[in-house]
Amino acid sequence: MTFLAKFNDRCASPICDDPIDPGDIVEYIDDQLVHQGCLPPAESKPRPVCATCFMEIALNGECSCPA
Repeated sequence: MTFLAKFNDRCASPICDDPIDPGDIVEYIDDQLVHQGCLPPAESKPRPVCATCFMEIALNGECSCPA
């Protein structure tokens, strides 16, 4: 559902560099505010899970399992 923006914000679309200004037609896609017609934000890929503790492995590749 689209609506008129009341406040300044940033468009969450990865291809849009235009700011959201009051009066722009916007919509929420997965809790992210975008201009009407802009692509939704790219979904992040799930990170690998440790087979021992079943927690997501940190971005640096290390796990916090007690060794």
